[in-house]
Amino acid sequence: MPARNSGIAARLAGAMVACGLVLLLALGSVLAADGVSGRRAALVIGNTAYEHLAKLPNATNDADRIRDVLERANFEVTLGKDLDKKGLEETILGFLRTLNDGDVALFYYSGHAVQVGGHNFMLPVDATLATSYDLEVQAYNMSSLLEYMRETSSLQIAILDACRDNPFANNSYYVGQAKVAVEGKKGLASVAPQDGTLIVYSTAPDRVALDGNDGLSPFTGTFAEYALKPNVEVRKLLSDIRAEVIKRTDGHQTPWDASSLTSSFFFVTRQNLLIIEDMREVRVPPAPKEVALRISPPITSGNAELTISFTKLPDQGTLWLGDQQLSLDSKISADRIEEVMLKPASAEMTGDEVRYTVTTDSGRSASGIVRVVVDAQAVAEAPVKPALAIQPGEEPKPAQPEPAKPILVAMASDIGTGFAAMPEEVVRSSAPTGWLRLEKRDPETQVAVDGQIVSEGDLIKAEDITKLRIRPSLKVVSASDTEAPVAETVAMAPQTNTGKADTSTDTMEVKPIPLPADKAPAKPSVRTVVLMPAVKTVAPAPITINVAVSVNECDTLAAEPLDVQAVADGKLPNDIDVPKALVACKAAVDQHPEVARFKYQYARALYAEGNFKEALTELNAASDAGHVRASYLLGRLYQLGAGVEGDPKRAIPLYEAAALRGDAYSQYSLGRALLEGQGTSANVERGMTLLASAAESGHTYAMNQLGWEYHLGEHVKKDDARALSFFNESAGRNDIYGMVNLGILYRDGAGVEKNIARATELFEKARASGHPYAGRLLGRMAVKNNSADPSALATWYRESAERGDGWGALFAAELLRDNPSLQKDEGEMVRLFALAASYEAPDAAEEAKTALGKIGNRDIGKQVQMALARMGQDVGDVDGVLGAKSRQAAVTVLGEDVPREPRQLLVKLLRKEWLDSRPRLDML
Repeated sequence: MPARNSGIAARLAGAMVACGLVLLLALGSVLAADGVSGRRAALVIGNTAYEHLAKLPNATNDADRIRDVLERANFEVTLGKDLDKKGLEETILGFLRTLNDGDVALFYYSGHAVQVGGHNFMLPVDATLATSYDLEVQAYNMSSLLEYMRETSSLQIAILDACRDNPFANNSYYVGQAKVAVEGKKGLASVAPQDGTLIVYSTAPDRVALDGNDGLSPFTGTFAEYALKPNVEVRKLLSDIRAEVIKRTDGHQTPWDASSLTSSFFFVTRQNLLIIEDMREVRVPPAPKEVALRISPPITSGNAELTISFTKLPDQGTLWLGDQQLSLDSKISADRIEEVMLKPASAEMTGDEVRYTVTTDSGRSASGIVRVVVDAQAVAEAPVKPALAIQPGEEPKPAQPEPAKPILVAMASDIGTGFAAMPEEVVRSSAPTGWLRLEKRDPETQVAVDGQIVSEGDLIKAEDITKLRIRPSLKVVSASDTEAPVAETVAMAPQTNTGKADTSTDTMEVKPIPLPADKAPAKPSVRTVVLMPAVKTVAPAPITINVAVSVNECDTLAAEPLDVQAVADGKLPNDIDVPKALVACKAAVDQHPEVARFKYQYARALYAEGNFKEALTELNAASDAGHVRASYLLGRLYQLGAGVEGDPKRAIPLYEAAALRGDAYSQYSLGRALLEGQGTSANVERGMTLLASAAESGHTYAMNQLGWEYHLGEHVKKDDARALSFFNESAGRNDIYGMVNLGILYRDGAGVEKNIARATELFEKARASGHPYAGRLLGRMAVKNNSADPSALATWYRESAERGDGWGALFAAELLRDNPSLQKDEGEMVRLFALAASYEAPDAAEEAKTALGKIGNRDIGKQVQMALARMGQDVGDVDGVLGAKSRQAAVTVLGEDVPREPRQLLVKLLRKEWLDSRPRLDML
C-alpha cells in the first residue's frame, strides 16, 4: 500500500463545537497480506455513564445494537463500553491489532465528542474538560484513528453518533500551541468530503441529534434496521435511512450527507446463487404405472424461500403431489419437488416432457426440463424389500437408506497466524458431496474459501472444502491472562545534561490436533463453524468445525507493550524470561516463517541474551516483512549506535513508516528527533504533534517529554501549568519518570505550590519501583536541607549509579573519596568514577574523567584486571600492570582494538559490563 501523508501532523487550531454523527468512507482496493480478500474489522464504542458530563442514556445500547449488526455483516468487532481514557486507549490498540492489511476497517462511536478545526475528538467517561489543559490529555483524536485505519486497510468507515448537547465546562482549550475559544454552537460543523469519501451526519449541521426514547438513537436504530438489507448500495441505503429518520422524528432530525464516492460499497452482499438441475432424463420401461420424476431439489444461497411452478404439463399424463393433481397454476414448495409423480394416461405412453420454473422470494428464477423416455431396455424399479426382523402381524417396512453421518472436526490455531486450513484427515475420510451451506459462524471467526471471505448462508461446493480456511479473531490477550506487566511500567535510562528523565526507549469424528501442554491458552477458547448440506433432508448431516484457539508461547513470553501488531499485552525487556523466550520464539519462527511478529519477538529475546548479530538479522527480516515495531527498534539502534554503526539519518524513514501505522514508540522517537534535529531537519511543530499523538495513545514517555518541553521552554513557550497536566497524567499511570518529574515540580514550586513532603513521597515511590536517579534526587534534596546522613547518601548514590545514572555515580565516587571508610572495597571509588565517565551525562562524565586523571596507573590497572576477571578472562595476578595477557583478554571481551590508555580502557570495560548485565533496550 502506498504511504499516505499523515493527517496527524496537521492538527490545526480552529473552532470547537459539540458534534453529531458522521459516516466516513474512503474507498479503494487491496489484497490482504495473507491473500484473503473481503476481510472486515470494526471498532464499536458506546459511552453512557459520564462522571462529569451529561449522561447519554442510549449510547451503550446503540453500541450493542451496532455490534450485533456488524457481526452479522461479517465484521470482526472490537467492542468497548463506558470507557475511561486508559480503557479507550487499550480498546483502540486492540482494534488496530485486528486490522493488519484487511479490506474494510470500520469505526463506530456513540458518546460525547468535540470537533476542532476539522478533527473530531472522542471523550471518555472520566473526562472533565474543566481546565484549558484537559482536552489534550483527556480526549482522543478520531482523525488520528482514521489515519491509522487508512494505513492498514483499503476501505475505511467511521460512524460517529455523538454529542447530543454541548458538553463543555470551560470556555477555551489548548490545541497544539494555540488556545482555542469554544463557540456557542451545538451539533457538528459541516466538513467537506475528500475525494472518494462519503460524509453522513445524523442531523443537519449545527443541529443536535436526538437521544431517542425507545432505547436507541433515531439514526442508529434506523441504520441498524436498514444496513443488513442485502445488495443495497450505501448511497441508496442512506437515502432510505434519511427518509425513515425524518418520518420517525416528525421532521425534527434530518440526516445530512455529502458524497464524492467513485465506487460502490455494500454492507451485505448476498451470494445470490440459484442452482437447479436444468435437464433431467428419466428412462422407464413400456407401460409404466407411475413415473417418479426425481427432480433434484434446487439450492439457493442465503436461505431464500423457493417456490416451483410448472410451465408445461405432460401431454400423455398428469402430475401429482401425493393425492393432489398439479396444474399450471399450482405452486409448490421446493422442499417437495422430489415427491412429484407422473401418472400416464394409458399404457401406450411413448415419452413425454415436463417443464418447470424455480422462483426465489426476491423474484429471481431459473427453469428446468424433465424428459421421460420409454426404453424397452430400461429396468423397472425393484419392489420394496421387507425389513429383516418382522414380528408376526406387522406390515413389512420399506428399507431406509443409510443416513449420512455428521462430521465433527477438531482443529487448533494460534491467534495471529492467519487462516488455518482444514485438516487433511477431513478431506480424506469424509469426502462430502454436493453443495454445503455455511450455516453458523462464531462472531470471532472469519471463514474463507479460495481466498474469499464467505458469510453465513453462502454456498460452498463440497469439493472446495479443501480450500476452506478459518481465522480466529485477533483479540489481544490481557495482562492478567499472560502475567505481563501493564504498558505503563516504567523504563530506565541514563540522565541527560538537562536534569530531566531521558525516556527515549522503549458421530464420525476427526480427532483433534493435540496442543502441547505449554501452549494451552490461559483461558481456553473454542470457536465453532457449522456447514450443512444445502439440500434439506429429514436427517441432515452437518460438518461441525471446532477450533481450539491458543496464544503462542512466544507471544506470552516476548510480545512488547503497545505493539500495534501484537496479540498479547507484552513484557518490558528486563521482564523477558530469556531462555524460555528463545526456545518458544525460535519454534514459532520455524513453524510460521510468514509471521513477522514472531521474527520480531525472537529478535527481542536474542537481544536480551546479548546475541546482537542474530538479533539484527531477525529485526531486519521482521521490518522487511512489515512489522512496524521492528522498524522502530532498528531506527532506535541506528540512532544510538547500539549493535550497529550509529547513523541517525537511517532511523528517520523507519520511524516514519511505523508512526503512520499508529506505533506510539515511533511517534515519540520521531517527535524527539524532529525537536532536536537529530538525523533530520528540526521541525518543532511537527515534533510536538507527533509527541501529542503518542501521548493520546497512552505512551507515558511522550507525556513526560511534552511536560519537560513546557517546563523548560526551550522549543515552545514555557508553561508550568501545562507541564503539570502531563506529569500528573503520567504519574497517575504509575510511570516512575512521571512520578519523578511531578516530584521535581513540587520540590521547586513550579506550576504548583511548593511541597517538599509530596516531592519526597513521589521520589521514594519512584525509587522503590526502580527509577535510575530518584535516589540521587533524594540525596541532593537532603544535602540542600542539611539533613544528609553520609551512609544514607552512599546507599542512594550507589543505587543510582548501578541503575545507569551518571550523576549518581559521580556523587557516589566523590562521597567515597571524602569518606574512604564508606567504601565496600578499596577500588570502589575508582570504579564509580569510571562508571560516571562511561554514562552519557556529558558534564558528569567530564568531571569523572578529570578525577580519574588524578588516580595512579597501577590502581586503574587493577580495576581493569578485576573487570576482565569478572567477565570470565584469565589475567593472572591482579597487580595493576597491563601486559600482553591483559590486553589480549580485553580484545576478547570487547571484540575490537582496545585503547592503550588504561583509563579509557577501564571506562569501555565497565560500560560493556553494565550493558551486558541489563537486557533492557530502554536503558541504552
